[in-house]
Amino acid sequence: MTKILHKDFYTKLLLLFIIFQPVLDILTFLSIRWTDSSLTIGIVVRVLFMILSLWFILFGNSSRYKKPIILYLAALAAAFGFGLVYNYFAKPIFDPFTELQFVAKTAYFSIMLGSYLLLFTTIEKVSTVRLRILQAISAAMLIVSISLLVAILTGTSTETYEWNKFGYKGWFFAGNELGSIVSIGFPLVYLYALYKIDSLKNSYLFIPVLLLAIASILIGTKVPYFAVLMAAIIVFFSYLIYWLIQWKKKQKESLLTLRLVLSFCFLLLFAAVSPFSPAFSNVAGDIGAIEEETAEQESEKDKPSDTGDQDPGDKESEGSSESDQAKQQEEKAKLMDSPILVILLSARNLYFAELYQDYTNADIVQQTFGMGYAGNYTDMEDRKLIEMDFFDLFFSYGILGFTLILLPFLFIIGLFIKLLFQVPGRLLHPENLLILLSIGFGTGIAFIAGHVLYAPAVSIYLAVSMSLLIINMLKMQNDHREAKKLAS
Repeated sequence: MTKILHKDFYTKLLLLFIIFQPVLDILTFLSIRWTDSSLTIGIVVRVLFMILSLWFILFGNSSRYKKPIILYLAALAAAFGFGLVYNYFAKPIFDPFTELQFVAKTAYFSIMLGSYLLLFTTIEKVSTVRLRILQAISAAMLIVSISLLVAILTGTSTETYEWNKFGYKGWFFAGNELGSIVSIGFPLVYLYALYKIDSLKNSYLFIPVLLLAIASILIGTKVPYFAVLMAAIIVFFSYLIYWLIQWKKKQKESLLTLRLVLSFCFLLLFAAVSPFSPAFSNVAGDIGAIEEETAEQESEKDKPSDTGDQDPGDKESEGSSESDQAKQQEEKAKLMDSPILVILLSARNLYFAELYQDYTNADIVQQTFGMGYAGNYTDMEDRKLIEMDFFDLFFSYGILGFTLILLPFLFIIGLFIKLLFQVPGRLLHPENLLILLSIGFGTGIAFIAGHVLYAPAVSIYLAVSMSLLIINMLKMQNDHREAKKLAS
């Protein structure tokens, strides 16, 4: 099998796997809707591909980064495995299927990221394969956009929200995951369009960008709307800065001018359409709700307190009798019950308080290796994740497991800061900024809205973005070293 699963064959499999991601999501939705089964075709196919990727990591490549990546995955497996075994005896309720499923979903991101990095550092023509992967992502996002529009037009789309707000999620199961996919994928689709467009004649290549932008505002959630808006603003102004630099140097570059014009037209069009979209309406509703809650809180503060005829000295003695700890707990409770926080975080702050309490009461082993899925719950009906990935992963895998999960992010941050001093102009090029935006959106969504790092349907796109950036930065580092050698 090692001979069969070589780098060229794995590359073809990877491209097909990326393109068919939305098809798997739609089949998963239909499977859940028709059969009400937790074991779907999406899970089966993704687990099989994860096993193939793990085989490629172990036997299908000759990259110089093979050993450190295998050691990293082995350390991750050891931490996860020890936590599983310990929680089997320590947790009040241990559901083996749920626990193993959560571990597999979490490991999926790390395995896919490792396989992409080894693939990119093994193949000879990295730029060609990188472009093909961006093309595959553009094709996948085109399927997402078209399927959503067809579902809405045919009246077969499901609603993103059950009440108060409105939006459409088409034939996809979860609106949050769909919004995350669009947010992470949009900068990569934008990047591919800018790569390929070299004249107005092939400006039709911008159609996938427009369709995905339309999808982002039809979903109705805040995340994809603001992701597209931020990407459009940042790309336009970065190209404007580069254009002004070229103009000042009296260097004419028609391709840069074309990209500047296209990015401006897209920003203008998106801003013009936004006020008529479900996403804009929902965001306006959230802002209105926050203003109402703030006004109510201010009015409550202005109301005189009902003190009756109580003597001030008595009040002072009562106040002094309260402990500082009780006051602090009361303030924390007020913060967690804040209606503004509930609106912004969709009640995630309340789930955080519950899991945090479990963690503080846990022993040192669980604090180090985690409490597993949803903490030390005592009732199956009450188990609930916070749906803020970094907190969920911290409580689930403890200090050690969480640190291991964060290592790729810390590596990127460290290398980025280093290159920022060495080759800032090249690092912050508009085309490189789009990959940074994709990663930024992915990590931001993981922190605030969740369903990224332990959602295989989403994490695959973040893994692609991170691998592309790491490869780009490693190349910049090598080029910088070579330049220094030549200079000396």
